[in-house]
Amino acid sequence: MPTTQTDPQRAALQQLRPRLDGTLHTDEMMRALYATDASMYAIAPLGVLVPRTRADVQTALEVCHEHGLPVLPRGGGSSLAGQGVNEALVIDFTKHLNRILNIDPEAQTARVEPGVTLDDLNRAAAPHGLMVGPDPASATRA
Repeated sequence: MPTTQTDPQRAALQQLRPRLDGTLHTDEMMRALYATDASMYAIAPLGVLVPRTRADVQTALEVCHEHGLPVLPRGGGSSLAGQGVNEALVIDFTKHLNRILNIDPEAQTARVEPGVTLDDLNRAAAPHGLMVGPDPASATRA
């Protein structure tokens, strides 16, 4: 299961680290924790970024593009078909980028940051008579 980082990958991640307000994890423990989701797959990421700001995400995308590193956005890790794991820089939005920015009842739309859970969004939409379907058991993490 553990994926070994190559020297160029390690160098790219080290170049990224000082440019972030958020946290970049490259240690074996965090990589092992993010190697699984709700599926049967286990693939250790190259690293795990917990961005504090949208600028962190932009910086990570620029550095990864420059060095040819794949990127995997991740929410609660509730995917059943392995979408939450890969040999990539995993970006976990759930800690800081998890706000509901706007709900427009007229247009029946919502603008959210990528770390918002379905339950939180449905709670905020309920006073407007709205909800997002379906209603999975994993709504507290999805």
